[in-house]
Amino acid sequence: MTPTRVRSLLSLLALLPVALACGSGVAEAPPEPAERIAQVRTLELLPRLVVDRASLPADLLPLRRATLAAEVGGVVEAVPVELGQAVAAGTLLATIDERALAQAVAEAEALLRQAQLQHERARNLFDRKAVTKVNLLDAVTDRDVAEARLASARLELEKARVRSPWAGRIAARQVERGAYVGPGSPLFELVDASRLKVRAPAPASDVPFLELGREVEVRVDAFPGEVFRARIERLGAELDPRTRTLAVEAEIDNPGGRLKPGMLARIEVPRRELSGALLVPLSAVLELGGTRAVWTVEGQRAARREVVLGPVIGEEVVIEGLGAGARVIVEGQHGVGEGQLVEEVAS
Repeated sequence: MTPTRVRSLLSLLALLPVALACGSGVAEAPPEPAERIAQVRTLELLPRLVVDRASLPADLLPLRRATLAAEVGGVVEAVPVELGQAVAAGTLLATIDERALAQAVAEAEALLRQAQLQHERARNLFDRKAVTKVNLLDAVTDRDVAEARLASARLELEKARVRSPWAGRIAARQVERGAYVGPGSPLFELVDASRLKVRAPAPASDVPFLELGREVEVRVDAFPGEVFRARIERLGAELDPRTRTLAVEAEIDNPGGRLKPGMLARIEVPRRELSGALLVPLSAVLELGGTRAVWTVEGQRAARREVVLGPVIGEEVVIEGLGAGARVIVEGQHGVGEGQLVEEVAS
């Protein structure tokens, strides 16, 4: 080997430790993951004046309801009204065969005319001292009996004409022309819905806030957002022993028949005013470990705070345990943990 090749080989051997060091270097540790930031929306608690109300589930009922039945038997000759039709007081609703009844009236009229003639004849004879007073009294009695029989026959004839006892609407029509009905057969259901009764059961705890004439608000499920003013008109005499509730009835006007009997409603009775109340949405309250709590933002981190719930006001609830100015998480609260970094976003 020549001196030149020896020098080249020595140079390569000198560089080998450097190459080995570069090829087997220790790997750098991976960077720690960044802390997850939860995005939430918050509500700052500000004191408010609110009214605590009892909300009682109620039903709308017509002011009056009546089942009209046949008072005499016979074939129905006419039914001039239809289901849902508005009728005035005294409107003819149905006519039952009145031929036999009309005949009875005619016979009673004839008997009355005969009795009146006999009475006149007896009086003339009595005036001439031709009959005794007993004969005159018999004639008076016969005349009076004939008048009573005529009145009874006319009443039976009138019963064959079924009329509306008061203004209302036909809620049910249970008869058709040509059908045979007997005394007591139901013919119509008549309701007066120009004014409605709002009936609700009140729990014993709300009885102290109820009194006749007290103003209340009525909300109907079919008309969300609308409030109907009413007054308490009737209160039950005692609590129902099965449900421990007291019957409450208010009344509201129903111009145009917009509200229908059978609709679901609620009676809201003011209990008391609460000044300086702190409210949060019901959805912001969580049950954690058997307690009620909300998540708040303190600094930039989430903190769990136990609260005591007060009255429910609409979709919100009064809480105790936090001070005014606290920021309560109202959206995103299900995805946060104690001490987690949060970012508040605009609604």
